[in-house]
Amino acid sequence: MGPVLIQPLPPVLTTNEVAALLRCEPPTVQRYVHNHELVAIQIGRERRFRAEDVLEFIATRPTTQRSNGRTRKQSS
Repeated sequence: MGPVLIQPLPPVLTTNEVAALLRCEPPTVQRYVHNHELVAIQIGRERRFRAEDVLEFIATRPTTQRSNGRTRKQSS
């Protein structure tokens, strides 16, 4: 596996960009917004996301721990 390149995020992201960052599909991002888990800015019919809101969303998600080839949720 080659080196991982980390690029700075633009200040505002589209739904597709957030989905790519989270490695999920755009409907999943839309569900996070609908469930008030992720903050979005509505501009006409489009949604935009502030990079700091997306990074906070990632930081506050529950983490998982691998043991014996199985994934388990860590308890807080």
